[in-house]
Amino acid sequence: MRSRGVLAIFAVLTFAPPAAPAGAQLAGQTIAIAVAGPLTGGAAPFGVEQRQAVELAVDEQNAAGGILGAKVALVSGDDRADAGEGKALAQRFCDDARVLGVVGHVNSGVSVEASTVYKGCGLGMLTAMSSSPSVTERGLDNVFRLTNRDDHKGPAIAGYLVRKMRKKRAVVVDDQTPYGRGLADLFAQAFVRVEGEVASRTRVSVGQMDFSPTVASLPKDFDVLFFAGIAEAAPLLRELRAAGRRQLFACGDGCWDAKGFIARAEGATTQGEGVLVLSAAPAVGRVPGSAEFAARYRARYGPIANYAVNAYDAARLILRAVETAARRTGGLPARREVTAALRTTTFQGIAYSRPVAWDPKGDNTAAVIFLNVVEGDHFNEIAEMSREDLAK
Repeated sequence: MRSRGVLAIFAVLTFAPPAAPAGAQLAGQTIAIAVAGPLTGGAAPFGVEQRQAVELAVDEQNAAGGILGAKVALVSGDDRADAGEGKALAQRFCDDARVLGVVGHVNSGVSVEASTVYKGCGLGMLTAMSSSPSVTERGLDNVFRLTNRDDHKGPAIAGYLVRKMRKKRAVVVDDQTPYGRGLADLFAQAFVRVEGEVASRTRVSVGQMDFSPTVASLPKDFDVLFFAGIAEAAPLLRELRAAGRRQLFACGDGCWDAKGFIARAEGATTQGEGVLVLSAAPAVGRVPGSAEFAARYRARYGPIANYAVNAYDAARLILRAVETAARRTGGLPARREVTAALRTTTFQGIAYSRPVAWDPKGDNTAAVIFLNVVEGDHFNEIAEMSREDLAK
């Protein structure tokens, strides 16, 4: 009997299938991350480029073996830059058990509404672009922001206009969205703090086509127009120049889009005193790895127009968090475990020269602000400001 038992044990050891190697502990499984943003409408250039950059990150991950042997699927959706659509899309992602993290949204108002849905189902949300302070000011531990905040951006461009460019009298225009209204308020407050004067405040509407009444209503004695919005910037600038107004046109990062702003402005960006545009990512090539990414992106989708680099880093951060959580748990991680791993992640990406790390609110301590002018068909960086610079 004893010899028969030994033989049985030998047979089990000999013919049992080999254990999966440590690097392939999720072999044969499929996990997913999601990406959400506007794929139609005026803000679509930002959402489309974001989706393309995330898609490239996922494809590269799969080409390298996936995550511990698991294939990564990408689930995407169009929130149409609408808060209601964003909440519905967030619920769809929540209902898909494969989804372990979300890159998005683009518009701040949409991110705010969608993030509460994600909180309810344990999904972490990492926005590459939403900049309203309210995104990370609500105590949600599942929300992260790669870009800078408007309460940093508004003071940055206001201070530069007054101290460096000697602008003293501003007209402030916003598009009535949470992003536009919030950035305009923060800019106006900062402009006054640095001893500038706000000559007037006015608003336009998303989707507005005729800007002649808006331009006609502006005072004559101002030296800079600051616009806080996205798609309406180019036609507003065209109308301003057509009316013979030569004043500097300054804009938040909603204008940092070569296709959506420079091309649509049809030469107006280099007329009069030109433009000053804020961005929350450096020019491609400044950070190691960004030029190589841009070449791969260009080969598949064409030239980068706005925040592809940020979106690519956001996707890689989510993917890194999934892998970290899987290694910690020894198997497929729960959403809350992925979010916990993301919160403790320090990551050297290609969008910023310093490693990404999160402050207690979920904001990126490495985020930097850049100011750009337009030369021909492209932006040219002229200034850079960090958190430390803003504190001075």
